[in-house]
Amino acid sequence: MKTSAGHGQRDAESRREVPGPRPELDAPVVGSSDSEQPFTETSDSEQPFTETPDEATESFPAVEHTATPAPTRSRLARRRRLVIGVAGAAALLSIGGLAGSMLVKSPAQLAADARAPRASVLTAPVVYQKLANTVVLRGDFSSGEPFSVTPASVAATASHFGGINPAGSAVILTRTLVHLGDKARAAQPLVEVSDRPVYVLPGAIPGYRDMLPGESGRDIAQLQTALGGLGLYQGGDATGYFGAATKAAVSRLYRQMGYPAPITGKETQQAVQQARTAVDEAQQQVRRLQDATSGKPAGGAAPAAGPSASAAAGDGKSGGSAAGDGKDDGSAAGGGTPRQQLARAEQQAVQAQQALDLAEAQDGVFVPASEMAFVPTLPARVTALPAKIGDKVSGPVVSLATGGLHLTGYLDPTRGPLVKSGMKVEITAESLGLSSEGRVRSVGSLVTPGDKANGTTPKGAADAGSQNGQPSGPLLNGGVPFLPLEVLPSGTWNTRFDGQNVRITITAAATDKAVLTVPEAAITSGADTRTIVTVVRADGTRHEVPVTAGVSANGLVEVTPSDPAALRAGDRVVIGQ
Repeated sequence: MKTSAGHGQRDAESRREVPGPRPELDAPVVGSSDSEQPFTETSDSEQPFTETPDEATESFPAVEHTATPAPTRSRLARRRRLVIGVAGAAALLSIGGLAGSMLVKSPAQLAADARAPRASVLTAPVVYQKLANTVVLRGDFSSGEPFSVTPASVAATASHFGGINPAGSAVILTRTLVHLGDKARAAQPLVEVSDRPVYVLPGAIPGYRDMLPGESGRDIAQLQTALGGLGLYQGGDATGYFGAATKAAVSRLYRQMGYPAPITGKETQQAVQQARTAVDEAQQQVRRLQDATSGKPAGGAAPAAGPSASAAAGDGKSGGSAAGDGKDDGSAAGGGTPRQQLARAEQQAVQAQQALDLAEAQDGVFVPASEMAFVPTLPARVTALPAKIGDKVSGPVVSLATGGLHLTGYLDPTRGPLVKSGMKVEITAESLGLSSEGRVRSVGSLVTPGDKANGTTPKGAADAGSQNGQPSGPLLNGGVPFLPLEVLPSGTWNTRFDGQNVRITITAAATDKAVLTVPEAAITSGADTRTIVTVVRADGTRHEVPVTAGVSANGLVEVTPSDPAALRAGDRVVIGQ
């Protein structure tokens, strides 16, 4: 057959050209013509061409075709690597081009970037509100005049069994009877030191000594007044003299507080006993001499003390002619007539009695400085309890402040005309998150901290910035001149404000009702002296509106437009560019 002959001829050519296996023979031929596809050609009857075994044997000698997949896979891998390399190079080129476009700018772009931005218009809204002047300043709370009590010793007391509880050598805080912020009242025990009370009494003169029996002074007069105010002293001693009546009042005071009264101790008791012995001996001598001069035996025995018995018997010697002649030649020291000796003995007895009275006056109940302190005004407020129970006392055990809390503000002198008495005040302690209200009591004269010539110290700040007339520590208000502003609370100050630096805000109405307001920067004046504001409409257009300016406060101005419809609340006005 013609077709078979052509097919056989091509196969023969293939065998001559490729002596060994041909991998490409296993791959399909794509895009070949009908004459070049011997295995797919059909006859006119549309039957596929089929080789017989014999023909296949004749046309194709024993040549075995086998598939070779390894070379095919190697070629595909190389193609993949090539495609990936091309894609990576393209990506790198793209990134490089992008970076270059960002870094490299044309001269036109550089010039555009260097040009100044377009001017923008700053606007602010027109607000319908009530104007108010607000002044903000700082201020300090102080505790009034501070006082503290530092016991340095422990007084002796009388024992229940007639003895003496000696003064202790160790001064130890043994009990606390008040808390911070409590009110300390007269004759109220505040703490105990070695089981002894520490209390206060009203008085302007500070305590500076132990007030002992038999002493006198203004401080003792102050003590008598304080005891009288408590109903414990009704007089009986000279004013300012610590006598028996004052001792009795002090004994009642300690009994009322529930403690044994302090006493002067063993030394004064021994002095009393010695004085009593001297009085007894002097009185006995007087009695013996009285008996000798009257010729009566003194218990059947001659006097054993005083002038010699021979002189008392009046033997006519020793310069005297007869007993009782009333004459004294003074020829013998300590001698003399019996009457002279009696006179001297009586004088000695009087002196002994005076010494006893003094010893008794100096013995007994007293007021130790380690237990009592005078405070000008009571009740006072407890501001500190520095020591802990069990501590050995080496400093104050309780600190007080009189007069309550005081708030002093540091007002800028330029704002002084805006602040008047009675204005409402808001106080805020930022560190505590605490606020309160009050009113302005007064505005003082100019204070220049550290300058005595024209500065005065505001009330409640006496210890700030100066001590004994000399600068000590930071100056008030950082040394900046100020007007001292005194503020009164609406009720009572919270004790937590003590020692706090606070913000004071004073607000005063500038208009009685709500008005149209604009910022001061929105007001301009034209060449015709008219006052105008420039309104910016929603579409960006601007319109000048004549207005009449009124009250100003806190950077805002009341305005009344000539045409009420031309300016309303919510419009925006130009305040700058």
